Amino acid sequence: MSKKLKKSEFALLLIRWQRKYGRNDLPWQKSRDPYRRWIAEIMLQQTQVSTVIPYYLEFLKTFPTIEVLAQAEEDEVLALWAGLGYYTRARNLLKCAKEVVEKYHGQFPLQEEHLVKLPGIGFSTAGAILSAVTDKPHVILDGNVKRVLCRYLKVPVPLGESQSDHLLLREAREFLPETEGATYAQALMDLGATVCKRTNPTCLVCPISAGCKAFLGGEVEQYPAKRAKPKVSKEMLPIAICFQEQKVFLVRQEKRFWKGLWTLPVCEMPKNAKQLKPINHRLTHIELTIVPFLVSPSSIAGMEGRWFSRQELDTVAVPTPIKKLLLSLDER
Repeated sequence: MSKKLKKSEFALLLIRWQRKYGRNDLPWQKSRDPYRRWIAEIMLQQTQVSTVIPYYLEFLKTFPTIEVLAQAEEDEVLALWAGLGYYTRARNLLKCAKEVVEKYHGQFPLQEEHLVKLPGIGFSTAGAILSAVTDKPHVILDGNVKRVLCRYLKVPVPLGESQSDHLLLREAREFLPETEGATYAQALMDLGATVCKRTNPTCLVCPISAGCKAFLGGEVEQYPAKRAKPKVSKEMLPIAICFQEQKVFLVRQEKRFWKGLWTLPVCEMPKNAKQLKPINHRLTHIELTIVPFLVSPSSIAGMEGRWFSRQELDTVAVPTPIKKLLLSLDER
């Protein structure tokens, strides 16, 4: 029969499991510097650890301190972020750095009520930063943690709905240990990432399976409760490729997807333009068919943009599919 573990048992089992089986060699775990932990937590939002690690290391080489980051141009930050996606995170990163330097003299506030007011730092991210830096227990509710708790408690309401969020927040507070906040927070995140996975969870090695209602009821795959899938729209994106003196013409995207990045101009295909092979690219809720075609400089006359050499493309943020396209042309 399902029986919720006592508060002390739940946390203790997770902490013990983390020490033995959790991820303890990630580059950001070597430091309790709020700046480094903040960079890591922002990058980890909706992004896998294996993808984040090289970006994290490269980012810190370029911006070793928050003061250096605060002085950067947006283009510099976006260039290092290219490929990670969700570029609003990068823009908020720069806004946050400037605010911390100006308002807090370069020192992150370690009070939750102040931290959550900074650009790009929500309740869960603040909890993750504070747990890691101070070792005091704070609630975190990222996607992995929500999945663990939804299965453990067999929450019937889909994630993202207010009833579900309130329930998870209340229960997460109940389960907090008295000490070892950093280890406990990492344990929850690691359990969701490596054991209580979205598909094919390995419940038999889970340290808290004895109290997991979904596991005991044989219903793990049914939780978290499913939401209606959002409609995926299909769009065609005609883009013009114009070369001149071994440089390519790019414009800064100011609308919709890829906002703030340098990309090929979107325009109608002129008659007699040479069309290249279309590229299929999936955005969050859009299936994009990119239709590239070659044009002469006269076709882009009057457009606001810049000419970039091959070397300069590595210094600015260009959407991944566009950069791959340009590199493939360069290799011909």
